[in-house]
This record gives sequence, C-alpha cells and structure tokens, in this order.
Amino acid sequence: MKAFITLMFWLLFTTLFAQNAKIDSLKKVIATTKVDTVKGRSLCRLCDELSKEYKNKEALLSGNEGLGIVLKKNDRWGKGICSTILGKTYAEVEDYSTALAYFQSGLKIFEQYKDEKRMLLILNAIGVLYNDKNEPKFALQFLNQSLRLAQKIGNEEYISMIYANMGISFNKQGKQQLALDFYNKAIQLLIKNENYATMINLYTNIGDLYFELGNYTKALEYNFKSLDIIDKYKGNLSNRSSTLLSIGNIYTYQGEFDKALSYFNESLLINQKLGIQSDIANSFVNIGIIYNHKMQYEQAINYLLKALSIFEMMNDKDGIASVLGNIATVYGTQKKYTIALEQFQKALKIFQNIDNPKGITESLINIGYCYIDLRNPILAKTYALQGLERAIKIRNLEMTKSASEIIFQSDTSLQNWKSAFEHHKLYKQYSDSLHNEDKAKEFGRIESRYQFEKEAEEQKRKEAEAKRLAQIETERRNNLQYLSIFGGLMVLFGLLAFIGRFSIPVRVLDISLFATLLILFEFLLILFDPILDRYTGGIPIQKLVFNSVIALGFAPLHGFLEKKLRGRFVKASPN
Repeated sequence: MKAFITLMFWLLFTTLFAQNAKIDSLKKVIATTKVDTVKGRSLCRLCDELSKEYKNKEALLSGNEGLGIVLKKNDRWGKGICSTILGKTYAEVEDYSTALAYFQSGLKIFEQYKDEKRMLLILNAIGVLYNDKNEPKFALQFLNQSLRLAQKIGNEEYISMIYANMGISFNKQGKQQLALDFYNKAIQLLIKNENYATMINLYTNIGDLYFELGNYTKALEYNFKSLDIIDKYKGNLSNRSSTLLSIGNIYTYQGEFDKALSYFNESLLINQKLGIQSDIANSFVNIGIIYNHKMQYEQAINYLLKALSIFEMMNDKDGIASVLGNIATVYGTQKKYTIALEQFQKALKIFQNIDNPKGITESLINIGYCYIDLRNPILAKTYALQGLERAIKIRNLEMTKSASEIIFQSDTSLQNWKSAFEHHKLYKQYSDSLHNEDKAKEFGRIESRYQFEKEAEEQKRKEAEAKRLAQIETERRNNLQYLSIFGGLMVLFGLLAFIGRFSIPVRVLDISLFATLLILFEFLLILFDPILDRYTGGIPIQKLVFNSVIALGFAPLHGFLEKKLRGRFVKASPN
C-alpha cells in the first residue's frame, strides 16, 4: 500500500511546500538570482519537482545544495521548507531514517512559527513513513496528532487524507474492520468534495483489503471502480499500474492465468516507462508467478531472478524475502522440495527480522507444505499450527484455509482422526466461502458491467453535451425574440409620444393606447413566466394572483398615459 503515499498527501504536501513551480522556471531563477535565500529555496523546490519526475538522485543533489545555502544564510523558514521537501524525497527512495530526521527538523521549525497546516502535513508524513516501515503503532501516534490539527483547522481534505492513512495502519495491524471504517470515512469526504484523484488509490486499497479477507467479488468491484475513475478523470500512470496489478492478482487467485498475465504485462510496461524500480520488480514477481502456474518454470525463475536483483540493489528486505518465497514455490511445483524448503526458511528469517506478520504467516504455511511433501507430518503440523494461529489473528481467510489443510493432512498421516476431522471441516468451511460457482460467475458480470458502464457513460456525456448546445441555441433564439419584441414596444411608445401632432379621432387614440399596453402586458407575462413557475411551482391559482398584481399595476399607467395623450390631442385639434 505504499502507493497511498501518492494518494493525497503528496498532492497537498507539494501545494504548500513546492508551490507548483515548474522545473524550467526554477532553473532560470536559480541561474539568474543574486539573492542567496531565493536561490536556496528555489533549489529545494526544484528538488521537489524533480522527485515528481522520479529523478531522485538529481533531486537530492539539488535539495541538499539548497539546504546548505539557507543554513549558511540562517534562513529558518527556508530551512523548514528544505527539510520537509528532503524528508519527502528520502522517504520516496526508502531511506527512512534520513527522511525522519529531516521531517523532525522541519516540524520543530514550523512549531515555532505555529504554522498548523505544515505541522499536520509533516505529522501525517511521519505516519506514512512508519506505515511503510511496517510499524503501524508508531504511525497511528503521529496520524492521531495530525488528525487533531486537521479537525481544529476544519479542512475536510486533510481529514480524509489522514483517515485513509489510519486505515492503512489498522490494516497492517490485522484490524480489517477498523481499516474499512476509516476508509469509508475518507471515501464519504472525498465524494462530498468531488476529489476523484484521491479516490483512485483509496478504492484500490479497499479492494486490496477485501482481497486479503478473501472477498474477491468485492475486491474486483473496488478495483474496477478505481480503473473507471482513472479512465474518466485521466488518473496518472502510476495509479493505473497499481490498479492493473491488483486486478491481475485477483484473477491469479481465481485461476484465470492468461487474463492475469495480460494485466501484469500492461502494468509492467507502465512501470518501465515511469522507471520506478520497486514497481518494475513487483511486476516481474507477478509475471513469474503466472509462468509458474502455466508450468513454464524456466521463464518463471528468470522473471523472479530479475526482481531479486532489483530488490537486492535497493536493499529492500521485504522485497527480497517475497521473491525468495516465490522462487521456493517454483521449485516446490517441480517437486524439488529440499531446495524449496531452504528458500522458504531464508524468507521466514528475513520476515521475522523485519516483523512482517503476513510474510511470517505465509512462510510458516509454505514450510508446512514442504514438510508434507517430504513426508514429515510432525514438523508439517508444527509449522502449520503456528501459521493457523497467525492467519486467524490477521484474519486472512486464504491462509487460514491453507493452514487447516496442512493440519488435517498431517493428522491423517499421524492417525489423529479427531483433530483431522475438525481441521478438515475448517478447511472445507473456508474453501467453500472462497471458491464457489456463483462468485466465479459474479467476476465475469462485474468486468462486463465495467465495460458496459464505461460505454454508457461516454454516450451519456455525448447526449449531455448535445443537450447543452441545443439549450444554448434555444436561449440565444429566445433572447433575440425578446429583444425584437422590446424594440417593437419602444417604437409603439415612440409613436404614441408624438401622436398629439396628428389630427386623429379620439376612438383611434384609445384603441392604439389599449393595444400598446396590452402587448406590453403580454410581453411581461412571457418574460416573467419562468420566474413565476420557480416560485409558485406552476400552481394556477398562485400564478393568477401574480398576474392580477401585474394587471392592476397597468390601471394607473393606462390612466396616466391616456390623460397625457388626450391633453396633447386637444392642443393639436383646431378650435
């Protein structure tokens, strides 16, 4: 869930700390300015912009140079900005200890300035950092501090950001229901504020959570929601890659390997274009897993070794352990159980060192399977019992099912019939809940619905646009007609104003005046009819009252004009 760093935190973060300056303009400022503090701060903002382009080495050089200048000039505000940007950049390259030191330096400065917005963003950043380090308890401490400030300020965008990151913390602790509660709180605020860019990753995270709970229908539904928003609102490539990866994982668990491979390959192409090494490695891992399922073992090992090389270069312990586990699985599929066992044990040791609950659980269960295949039911059951306890604790149904299967197989070999029966029943219970025909059909319906809704939405958009253009044309035509009528009325009143110069019968004068006022009355009724409908709801009796008021207003006007015109007529007539 590291992708959530790019959710809304960095978007909000860079709004305050980078001020959306562009790389070219920043380089121009740096090259031309003679003010050292401006140059220092600009170098740090350039660092932020370069990191957005995944040019992290260049970004860090720029940021550290900028920090050196502001320190030399004793620019405390500049130091706060530079420290925070460098903290973000070091977090992106997973140098967490350095990132934390910079964040704490920036936080101390902005506490002195009592800048609560920057304080809450840095506290949130530290929470995200601890989530990435798999230390969710520490993460929640900082996220709660950030949340209190956000609630004090009353900014719903910040609050939704923090809710989402708290959801990640609870999920890492195995508290999935609490995680869902906080995700849903965040979603409600995002929908209210129409923040679609942020919803993309959050929907993917909810899908991942349902995937861990074994609810693949819901997992697929939320990932397609994410993909739908990406298509509608042009989400970035990193968003799309992450969502494609999640969908591929779901299809892998459903045994639809060709479909999963197509999603993984598309994700890999995006990651290679972006040049994000960790994401490229994860794509290699998933493609390797698919080739293993397709019994193309040589290709599977090749992709996994590519991933292992990248993770070793990055010193990513979690990534190394995961790849070792997958390499072990390939050897296990080929019935090379001794080699597989060695790789699983290496992975378990690493997961234990970094305290990764899910990795530990999965490794224990896989070691249990190896011992089953090596015909050692006692050790198989020993590892599976540990795995079962942990799987139940983190509420992972798939791993609970697998651990139960190992235990009943072990007990069967050991002729422990009562325990074998109990664990077989547990295995069937979880197996039936995870894999049934109705759910398999539902996956197809969800994907078809996504394609249908996508086409329907496009058609709806075209119809709305056509309707809007037609409405504009109708309004333009009506306005021209209103203008023409108004112009005609002005001509009529102009003629009446000069009627006294002509010798005409009194009856003709009365008819002319009455006709002109009648036309004006009808014009005003037409003009004000939409307004009357809005306030009366189209109720006839209420419209009649308003129309009567307008009509009564014409009585004194008619008397006034008639008197004036008659006076002119009398003067113009011969004695």
